[in-house]
Amino acid sequence: MSKDLHYSILDFFKRAIENHQDIISIEEIPSSDHYIFRLKRKNGKRDVTVLLSDAYYYGHIDFYSRPAELANGGFILVARPESQFTSDDQIDYEEEKILIGKIGILMGALRHDEFWKYKKPKKEK
Repeated sequence: MSKDLHYSILDFFKRAIENHQDIISIEEIPSSDHYIFRLKRKNGKRDVTVLLSDAYYYGHIDFYSRPAELANGGFILVARPESQFTSDDQIDYEEEKILIGKIGILMGALRHDEFWKYKKPKKEK
C-alpha cells in the first residue's frame, strides 16, 4: 500500500465526510506511506480512524500489515471504485474493531458508536 490514489478520490472522500451529519471534523494524520484520517463525531461517539487503501485487492497481507494507527480499531476504506477486499471468516474483524468496505458502508457505520459492528442493510425486493 502507498499513496497511489487519484486526487478526485481524496476530494470525493473529504466532501462526503464533511457533509455527513454525524461528523464534527476531519483531520489528516501525517504519514508518508498512507492516507489516514481521524474523524471526530457528534453526540459523544468515539473518533474513527480511517485508512484509505489504494489496493486493487485488499487481502490478508494488507490487513496484517496495517499501520499502527489502526491498532485500536478503525475503518479500512477500499477507496478505488473497482477494488475488492477479503471478507474471510478466518479473520475476526469485529474483535479487532475493524470494518472494511467502500464509502457507502463507511457512511452508514459512522451513525453507530460501535461502527465496526455495522452491517449493510439488506435490499427489499
